[in-house]
Amino acid sequence: MLLSLDGIRIEYAARGGAVKAVDRGTFDVPAGQVVGLVGESGCGKTTLARSLTGVMPRTASITGGRMQFGSTDLVHATPAEWRDIRWRRIAFVPQSAMNALNPVHRVGDQIAEVLRVRGGVPSARARARIAELFDMVGLDPARQQDYPHQFSGGMRQRVGIAIALALDPALLIADEPVTALDVIVQRQVLDTLRDLQARLSLSVILVTHDISVVAYVCDRVVVMYAGQVVESGPVAEVLERPVHPYTMGLTNAFPDLARAADTLVPIGGYPPDLRDPPAGCRFAARCPFAVGACRDTDPPLVPVGPDHVAACLRAAEAATLREEAKEPERWAAISASVD
Repeated sequence: MLLSLDGIRIEYAARGGAVKAVDRGTFDVPAGQVVGLVGESGCGKTTLARSLTGVMPRTASITGGRMQFGSTDLVHATPAEWRDIRWRRIAFVPQSAMNALNPVHRVGDQIAEVLRVRGGVPSARARARIAELFDMVGLDPARQQDYPHQFSGGMRQRVGIAIALALDPALLIADEPVTALDVIVQRQVLDTLRDLQARLSLSVILVTHDISVVAYVCDRVVVMYAGQVVESGPVAEVLERPVHPYTMGLTNAFPDLARAADTLVPIGGYPPDLRDPPAGCRFAARCPFAVGACRDTDPPLVPVGPDHVAACLRAAEAATLREEAKEPERWAAISASVD
């Protein structure tokens, strides 16, 4: 296992009390696989992903848990260990490449800086390596001398991927890499990521709110809600046989050609305030299948199938709940009570 997270807790210091942004960060990243980290905005997925690079806001702190990357527990990594890991072994592709790239420097110079400063690569070798990287991500090497504004959005995202791959990392973290792109360019960038993962035997964590992206490109999926991992496992298993009602709700919002176009059903309501999260299951207020115990007991992640875990008190009834979850009126009723 390349990376194993167990019970990670991350808090932000804030007025009115600490925000418990991540309260149960538990999942694995096998070597050579793409793991999708999915959930709605504010669920903690970006906070959790960024913590794996050791770059977090000053107000954020890891308050518990373990992040085992190879032989190193990243929670207790020293500054020297982070210098060795960051970019060389773990690299990050930000959501908006236009904001991540310096607009007054040529893109080739920006990649060269990573190679020289972080990798100790001589200048002569750096230029050849940049040409390799451009070719690898589908860009014309002759465009090393262009500025960021001379590239389209998809091309800038490819530059961001090239920078992240500059030092041959083992793990690539891509934070919403296609959110701001049109669907055609999204597919091109995702195909590039998948091709690179296969050719370079990369492990990838793909952070997204779009479950269709997970279905298209990922081997495994980790579902987060209100700072907690509520389900994880192989993509086909989790999306075809979800156990947690939140995952069922997400799959209802995923277009299906075999289903009428007007049957996409939203999950009503909003996630809880993480400064004071509710007792019990955090999804209970929005869940059409919640029972009294759900509001008192915080369910742990338990095995529900081969390499498949979920945190739901009614996991044993999942087959029945999946069928009931397809009924729009069930979600409409809960929406009316919480919206």
